[in-house]
Order: sequence, then structure tokens, then C-alpha cells
Amino acid sequence: MSVIALTSAHGAPGVTTSAFALTSVWPQVRPGRRVLLIDADPAGSGLMTGPLRAGIPDGLGISVLAAVRAPLSVEQLIGCCVALDPAAARMVLPGVSDPRQARPLGPTWVALVDVARGLSASGVDVLVDVGRLGHQWEPTVWLTAADLLAVVVRGDLATVLPATAAVRALTANRPAGSAVVGVVVDPGPYTSAEIATALGVREVLTLPSDVRTARALMEGGTGGWIDRSALLRSARSVVQRAAELVPDVEPVVAR
Repeated sequence: MSVIALTSAHGAPGVTTSAFALTSVWPQVRPGRRVLLIDADPAGSGLMTGPLRAGIPDGLGISVLAAVRAPLSVEQLIGCCVALDPAAARMVLPGVSDPRQARPLGPTWVALVDVARGLSASGVDVLVDVGRLGHQWEPTVWLTAADLLAVVVRGDLATVLPATAAVRALTANRPAGSAVVGVVVDPGPYTSAEIATALGVREVLTLPSDVRTARALMEGGTGGWIDRSALLRSARSVVQRAAELVPDVEPVVAR
């Protein structure tokens, strides 16, 4: 697999929670592969008040990486990440805490696209939390370069209608044939097919509105009932389908 970006067009449908849920279950669904969640939300990191609320050690995070002279290397990227488990099967590149810090990051995001592809070829899948569309310092390169772009919505008109226009614009700016899918948090009274048709995407992947589990997960909870929850069971299905939509990148073999 290569790069999967998650974004939203309106409100707060749960982009960060969805991305973190997928990251949490990734090694279970994709044995032998690791996952890196890049926190690229220019409005400010939702992870800083959740899983990373204890603070970021000095020398880690996107702001540190931005000070490194391009071209960036896989080793430099990994060196700025926080490992979420002892084996570093799940990693996070922490984002910005203040939107003003996002202003100079454009060149860094561009440089990271090629690094992300290098990671994928070496066995690390990459998720990117882009946040809500339309921010002044939006990391647009991820929206166009990601191999799979997921637009997160809730199953109501207030989020589906703005997302429909956004999907059209995003699709027009992406390479022909590249995938755009919907991720629906709580489909409500609608079927997946109905939401896919409304959004103009070929399919939608669903996650439940599971507030209790989402809160526990974002507070650092693991194991037990959290692993058995509806949210993480659905997250495993989403990861599996994403792996089918975006095949693994073949390792580069030196000649």
C-alpha cells in the first residue's frame, strides 16, 4: 500500500478519530507491515489533546522536520516520529499545535510525498490526517498525491451535501483513475449505496458513531472491550478494504 489521506468538507465528522482508529488496528489486519500516521491538519492537531496529550519529546514532530534541509530521507522522517508501541508498529508524526505554525510547511509536505512512497516500499503504510478542506495553509499536495483519498462525512445532509461539491473538485484535480472513497461515520437512515451515489464516489466505507470507544481510544486506552468494540471491528474492515483498493508497492530491488 502507498499513501491514504483522510479529509472532510464540513463540520467535524471525525477525521482524526477515524484516522487514529485505523492506525490502532492496522498491524492486526496487515501483519508484517507497520503504519505511520502523519498529522497534517493545519488547524491544529487533534492528537495533541488525545493520544499525545502527555507531550511531545524534544526533537520530534513536523516542526522539527521542517527545519531539515531537503531532500528528506526515510531515516529523518522516522527519527521525528513518536512510536505508539514498543515495536514501533504504529507511529505518529506529530503535527502543529497552533495554526500559525502551519504557514511555512508547504515545502515540507511536498518533500514528504516521495519519502512516504519510500516508506511504503519498505513495509510501512502511510495515513495522512489532512483535516478539514479549505484552510489557508491546507496541505494540498496530499489531496492530489495520495493513492487513496477518503472524504469523511456523517450520514446527514449537513455534511453530505458540502462533501458532494468537494468530491467533484478533488476528483478533477487528481490523476485519472485514482481512487476517491467516502468514509461515513454513522450512516444514519441511509444505505452505503445511497451515500456513495450522493457523494459521487464508487463506494463508501462505514464506521459507527461509537462515542464511548472513540473517547477511550483517544485517551490512550487499549485492549479488552476497546478491541472488541463496534468502532475497532469496523476499522479492521475499512483497513482490509483499503488494502484491496490500493495494492502494496513492490520493494525496490537494487540492480
